[in-house]
Amino acid sequence: MSYQVIARKWRPQTFDQVTGQEHVTRALRNAVLGSRIPHALVLAGPRGVGKTTLARILARALNCDDGPTDSPCGTCAPCTDIITGNSSDVQEIDAASRTGVNDIRAVIEAIRYAPSPGKHRIFVIDEVHQLSSAAFNALLKTLEEPPPSSLFVLATTNPEKMPATILSRCQRYDLRLFTTQEVADRLAEICREEGIEISANSLRDLAREGQGSMRDSQTLLDQALAYGGDKVDDSTIAEMLDLVDRHVLEEILAACIDSDAAKALEVAHKALKAGADPKRMSDSLAAFLRDLVVLSVAPNAEGLVEGGEAELKSLGELARRGGTSRLRRMFKALMGEQEDLAWAPQPGAVLEMALVRLATLPSGQDVADLLDRLHRLEKAPSPPGGSGPGPAAPTGGATPGERGGKKPPSQATQAPRASARPKAPQETLKEAPKQASKEAPKEASQKAPAPSGDPRPQEAANPSPSAQPAEATREPGALAAVMDRLRVFAAKDNQPLAAALEQAQLIEHAEDSLRIAPASSFQAKRLGDRIDELEDLAARFFQKATRVEIDHFAETSKSGTQSSKNGSRPRQQQEREKIQTALNDPVLNDAIKVLGGEIVKIVPLSGERST
Repeated sequence: MSYQVIARKWRPQTFDQVTGQEHVTRALRNAVLGSRIPHALVLAGPRGVGKTTLARILARALNCDDGPTDSPCGTCAPCTDIITGNSSDVQEIDAASRTGVNDIRAVIEAIRYAPSPGKHRIFVIDEVHQLSSAAFNALLKTLEEPPPSSLFVLATTNPEKMPATILSRCQRYDLRLFTTQEVADRLAEICREEGIEISANSLRDLAREGQGSMRDSQTLLDQALAYGGDKVDDSTIAEMLDLVDRHVLEEILAACIDSDAAKALEVAHKALKAGADPKRMSDSLAAFLRDLVVLSVAPNAEGLVEGGEAELKSLGELARRGGTSRLRRMFKALMGEQEDLAWAPQPGAVLEMALVRLATLPSGQDVADLLDRLHRLEKAPSPPGGSGPGPAAPTGGATPGERGGKKPPSQATQAPRASARPKAPQETLKEAPKQASKEAPKEASQKAPAPSGDPRPQEAANPSPSAQPAEATREPGALAAVMDRLRVFAAKDNQPLAAALEQAQLIEHAEDSLRIAPASSFQAKRLGDRIDELEDLAARFFQKATRVEIDHFAETSKSGTQSSKNGSRPRQQQEREKIQTALNDPVLNDAIKVLGGEIVKIVPLSGERST
């Protein structure tokens, strides 16, 4: 007699033997006992969760000599015929290989005959979602009104692929995946009956590898028996499944929590050298981190983390050392690094760099302290002659240096912090003239400060010197900066007007007037129709009545040509000026210094091409 695999030999034969599907077995048992058997059922669920098994148990419960009963005897002729697959009253149809309308016509023809010798005619259609549309349509009428004592059981792993007209004619039961502990308990029961010696840890490893499928886990147990015989130890299971030892994972994460990158790399290198797959190790570390996060949040909850008592105790201590906040950020960082593992030419190196990142992540408290320090730095008063963050200089008079008749300190003296920040690639750009921003009029400093309840940003409430010139300004860099701020200000309370200003250019800024050049005749008409809104926006932005002039499109082109002839800077030069202005910002420099960062990219607010 040929060998029968564990998944077939230990297939449940009664409702009582079914593991983990009580919500389905209870409904079927009550339907049998109450004589409320529907004419069509849909059993939906992933692979290896018991769909076909439940269909066979239901068929035996209905056709048993003692039935209908919820506990078929398993010894009578109908029961044994169903178990061996020789029953004429129970037909199993594989819809994966019989998908056509002619196959369904054969079923419709066969269901017309009365059951014999059993009590019910039962058709089990497996993978029913693979039937063709014509086959489904041919089945509709028979499925809705089958002959008496007939039953359809439709099993599928993809119920969403079934037509709604079919689903509406059936009672649907969704089977769930098994938990690791349920599978491990079932495997332990099988091993006891078979006389197999295997540890609980190995059974949990097999259950985890099965990913909730009972059949897959039982197949792995069969493979382990073929690999190691009747005595299976933990090393055999780890070697067969290519698993990373839990102690190795724990040692790596403990080193990362202790910020010991060298030790984490050393342990990982040994595991990789022993043949561990980097992708599999990364997945195992992610699952381990998940368990640590759960234990740090709910240390006393049962069932959230599976493992033995000693293992859970060790994990709990490690979770307390790591802290919820840092463990969560470690998990997120590892997930980000995993995206590169699938395509990396050297996945081992990617994993090692991921471990270095985990080990060097600052704690959540460190980040909070840095943010608090930056907040205090912004509120601190500026030192005499300094340009650091802090309240604006007193308005309504000259600065102390000017009252004393002393020459203001040079730029190198005013911003010592800027020189201490990390060098960015943009700093190698050629220095552009900044006369518009350096020669600010004194009238700007004499303006009264904005009310404390003003919701506008500081740069809008106190425009830069280039935004409040004493005489008309035509400097392209300064005008572009003012236009950028005006667009941002408009977007906060008048989005349509901000959209109308897109691609428009500010070509002249006087004390109480603006001149805007539209990019097209359509935009000129659009801005002309909203001139009142535009002047109201400018008045609120500059805090004084401002007249807005819109150039005609033809004149704009001519003016732009003339301006080019007069030596205006090209677009690239304007972008360089914006970049240099951002690099000289004192608050940005202090933030980079405190947080230890660096400038990677600068994007203009106007949505122009990034640099």
